Amino acid sequence: MTKAKSIGVETDRAGRAGSLPLCIYGYYSSLGFSASTPEMREYLTSVSGAESGVAASPLPLQFLCIDRISQHREGNKNVVCEREATMPDSIRNNKEGVITTAAAAVHDDTEKMDFDHVEEAKAAGIDPSVIMKSPFEDLNFMKTLKTFRKSSALALLAAFSAAADGYQIAMTGSIIANKGFIKTYGTAYNAKGALILDANILAAWGGVQSAGQGLGMLSMHFIADRFGRKVAFYGLWLALVLGVACESFGRTWQVWLVAKLASGYGVGSVQFLTGTYITEIVPSRTRGFLLIFYSIWYSIGQLFASAALKILADKQPFNYLDLIYTEWAMLGIMLIIYIYIPESPWWCANHEHHDRGRAIIKRLNGGIEGYNVEYHYDIIQKTVEHEKQMKIEAYGPDEGMWKRITDIREIFIGSNGMRTLIAFFPAAVQQISGLAILSNYASYFAQVAGFADPFVFSLLLALVGILITLLIALFTDFIGRRVIFLGGVSVTWLMLIIVGGMGLVPNKSQSLNKLVLFFALVWRMASTCVGTLGWSYVAETGSGRLRAITAGVSAAGGVCVGVLFSTTVPYMLNANYANWGLKTCFFFAGISAPMCIASFFIMPDISKRTPAELDEMFEKKIKPWRFRSYVTDAQRALQAEKERTGQTDAAALQDMAVRR
Repeated sequence: MTKAKSIGVETDRAGRAGSLPLCIYGYYSSLGFSASTPEMREYLTSVSGAESGVAASPLPLQFLCIDRISQHREGNKNVVCEREATMPDSIRNNKEGVITTAAAAVHDDTEKMDFDHVEEAKAAGIDPSVIMKSPFEDLNFMKTLKTFRKSSALALLAAFSAAADGYQIAMTGSIIANKGFIKTYGTAYNAKGALILDANILAAWGGVQSAGQGLGMLSMHFIADRFGRKVAFYGLWLALVLGVACESFGRTWQVWLVAKLASGYGVGSVQFLTGTYITEIVPSRTRGFLLIFYSIWYSIGQLFASAALKILADKQPFNYLDLIYTEWAMLGIMLIIYIYIPESPWWCANHEHHDRGRAIIKRLNGGIEGYNVEYHYDIIQKTVEHEKQMKIEAYGPDEGMWKRITDIREIFIGSNGMRTLIAFFPAAVQQISGLAILSNYASYFAQVAGFADPFVFSLLLALVGILITLLIALFTDFIGRRVIFLGGVSVTWLMLIIVGGMGLVPNKSQSLNKLVLFFALVWRMASTCVGTLGWSYVAETGSGRLRAITAGVSAAGGVCVGVLFSTTVPYMLNANYANWGLKTCFFFAGISAPMCIASFFIMPDISKRTPAELDEMFEKKIKPWRFRSYVTDAQRALQAEKERTGQTDAAALQDMAVRR
């Protein structure tokens, strides 16, 4: 670690913790200077800042502690002589001697301090190489939510985009039944001569929307990783604007096709990127709770769309444009939110925009009493540096954009491959467990239950979904993701067997029909558990460096499975083809059984774990069923510090870690 030819190091004028209290050494007696020399004092004051102060002692050999200097690291470009240009001529003329002597002293002292730091850490029972866990991560759920209320509020704002997502999906999926919409876009006629929407056009709309959704998931992560999360949010917003514009002003099915493509792209991007962003700005203790609010907003958006459709159908059956125009209000709110929320500090750390990253952490959490911005950003930075080093060891350094694109393969290899599988698995299990049957049979279940108006049944399903999602949000961090997910998978599979068995009964009584409805509702609740937690796994499982691409690719995989069954299930149910009816459940029970069993061996509990802890557990190949009980090195280090000092206060423990 050579500091030769360097008299200055980039300083932290605010004295932020996380930096070493080093000194700039002036051997000015050998050059005829003292601290009281005006030129020397002026220069030192310009380096340190007038507020730091410099002792004006004429001692022949003096250590001038003018500021808290950022810790030196091998390869850190912050070690520069950026103050050289401001040197007075009397110092600059002799700068070689000053620089050489001062550099040697800084080098020797840094080595000594690094050695002392290591020895002190070892004496405290802490491995110096361990990426520490913030003491604030040990706060209980309610205290964490209260302490980090600002970042939590920003996460909830970001999650609001899911309402637009749910509104868009529900509206465009159901508006095809509107009489005015059929009058505008209808191109075919039924046997009675009534104008209808052509089946091939409907299929094209559905296929293009799914394709756009998958395309957004597979491409938007490049923008999010290269230019930042906020730029990606603006990009998906523009896609949604294009889609709504085509819906508002288009009057041919081809224009609506473009609208489906654009809206699908925006919705697909929103679905994976929002969770990724929330994961990167909130503490791990409340991360699961806040992530699930995405699903709550999504369900609320769908509920509003259904209500709007119902109102228009009753009062203005040929009016569909007013419903589309309401989307502009949603887009306006989204834009305000995207402008207001900050960039992700993890993205800043990945791209070495460290000053901006610290400023974002300060904006998010700087108002918390005792919270040290530098210390917490340093945890993010060290985690990212560790992940980059692991990548370099495996694949070599980045060599341009093309190399970074081809290195996408790493999300399918080793521990990162396991992470991608885990992120993809919930969506795949939900689709293979008969989600398409629930969607296609909603009207049938409404008829069985005796609902004269299908909207009332749809409202019931939506309210049940919101209630279950709220319960998951409240308990996911207490019970754990794995327990709830495996419970949902098991109940879903059991409902497939039960509902399929009822399909074997030739003449169903009214009481049996009511029982079918009950089990269908249980099925819906269990499937909601699986799907809701699926988006949490998508957002949380990837490493800090690969989080966006892991989320995008795994979400796209789930969409592909969904497209497969949304196009094949109608043939299983149609009376002119297989005509399996409810017996279709047996088919899904059969193909989902291996995946349901595999869930017990694949899905871990990642609740309340920091990114560094997840890195450690995946690198050490901890068994998924042992994730919740496993004690990480960071946990041991924090516990050792508590036992050594007798402290339990988060701020006090943080300050002790900073001083060490």
